[in-house]
Amino acid sequence: MKSTKQEEKKVMHANSQEIADWMADEEKKNVLAPGSHILLVYKDLNALGEIYSQYSRALVPKNEIILIGTQYDTIENVKNTLRLSDGDNGFDVERHLKQGTLFIVDAQRGYQEDSDSLGMWKLAMSLLSRAKKEGRRGVTSFSDVGSFFSFDKIEDMIEYELSLPQENEEDMMITVCCYHSKDFEKLTETQKQTLFDHHVKSVLLE
Repeated sequence: MKSTKQEEKKVMHANSQEIADWMADEEKKNVLAPGSHILLVYKDLNALGEIYSQYSRALVPKNEIILIGTQYDTIENVKNTLRLSDGDNGFDVERHLKQGTLFIVDAQRGYQEDSDSLGMWKLAMSLLSRAKKEGRRGVTSFSDVGSFFSFDKIEDMIEYELSLPQENEEDMMITVCCYHSKDFEKLTETQKQTLFDHHVKSVLLE
């Protein structure tokens, strides 16, 4: 792993397997601290899928709700990634969807069909409210923000990001904002730094 002295506390460089391991292992977890607002930059869908699938397999059975907002992959492909990721153990996607412990949605609809771009956040907070009522451990949201780039709404995206809390006071909501590297590189250095500064931790997949 490598990082500059200025970045080392907040920006991590690692491969998808390292991040997936850290996210899923309760004893080693140092990426998704409870209540955190995380920035994740990925280079390909396989790497992103490795992360959210390993995290889901580890924590959905432990009574956590997982929300996946997909932009560059179909909902059916995300389901297949979750199914295939566990080999013969067979992660039961349909059962978790039916139980309401797993949600897979179109992130573009969530962000762009809401008048204030808060559709995905509102959904996540509604799930958090439900998690509290049902005595669950919390909610983790993996949401791809690529639609802001597709609709040329980068300033709206930054405004949206800055509207979210860096840390959730109740430590039950983990928010992972996912950026494809091709999108992230469209940002100015000032915009990138603004995002780094506002997230508790930023993860750059190598």
